[in-house]
Amino acid sequence: MDNKTHQSPRDFKGLHSAARRLWAAGAPKERTTAMMDPHTDPARQVIDLTRSLLQYHYCDNNMDAIIQLLDPEIVWLGTAEREYAAGRETVAEIFRQFAGLVPRCNLSGEEYQVLEMGPDLYLCAGRVWISTDASTGISLRVHQRFSFLFRQQEGRLLCCHIHISNPYEEMQEGEVGFPHKMGQQSTLYLQEQLALQTKKIAQQTALLERLSYEDALTGVYNRNKYNEMLTSGWEKDKPHLGIICFDLNGLKRANDLFGHSMGDELICRTADQIRLEFAGKIYHIGGDEFVVIDDERDHAAFRASVLAVELSMAQNGISCSVGTSWHAAPCNVRAQVEEADSRMYHNKRCFYDKMSDKDFRD
Repeated sequence: MDNKTHQSPRDFKGLHSAARRLWAAGAPKERTTAMMDPHTDPARQVIDLTRSLLQYHYCDNNMDAIIQLLDPEIVWLGTAEREYAAGRETVAEIFRQFAGLVPRCNLSGEEYQVLEMGPDLYLCAGRVWISTDASTGISLRVHQRFSFLFRQQEGRLLCCHIHISNPYEEMQEGEVGFPHKMGQQSTLYLQEQLALQTKKIAQQTALLERLSYEDALTGVYNRNKYNEMLTSGWEKDKPHLGIICFDLNGLKRANDLFGHSMGDELICRTADQIRLEFAGKIYHIGGDEFVVIDDERDHAAFRASVLAVELSMAQNGISCSVGTSWHAAPCNVRAQVEEADSRMYHNKRCFYDKMSDKDFRD
């Protein structure tokens, strides 16, 4: 057997590389004909024919074009263990069964090597990445090996041997032309992984959003969320709105006498007392200041909850100055905060006016 090419091995390697560069650079991809061109190197024509056969099968699903390039004595070895046939009519009938069954694929990473096996007899072997097109809804990528044997008859190059090499386990019983079940399993796995990643991203996004709105010390809403509530205009369609401003009495003294850890504990205890009645509606807007924004309770229920918080604080040794504002529609959260804040500071002044120890003042 003669395995020489028309050029020296070194020269042919350069031709092979040039051919690969030609396709990689986006050269025209018209399908080649089987007619021998005396002005074109046979190796180049064999590479073009091989690529056309792969394109016809995986990209175009054009089985008639493949059949036109088959030698009368073609021997075919397909991807599945049972896929073996000889003779053009037999192989052509098998290929006709593939019509409409092979999902559209894209080729990449193509490698071709050509050997002249004898007079007018050429072997083209290589590898190619075959990836299902996104439009198919199937996610599969395989590195396929192949070998095509061409011989010249009456001035034409016809394919007399095809061997497509995929692991047998990729093709399942009853499949024709393409590993559909493997593709479906790969797609399902990919979808599951995407769902997990989507869930993880959603959880991380929720965590970041919570961290941006949550006070690290108390776990209630922070100043960022409070500022958003003041400016978003959400309250305009509410039938009523209640606002409470809380300001701890004596926080500075607690910090000075017992340290800031004791002051932090007092702040957290205060938040816990407010949370008993107004969970999810509390904003820690400063060191000793809390605001409640409540759009659910009517006036009577609102007043009852405020009194319940004040009583619970007193029973737990927490002193707070409190100011409230409740209005039926039209509501204005900013105006009501100012009203409640003014009342809170009035009560705070009254509290300190009653205290004989001036150092207790904040």
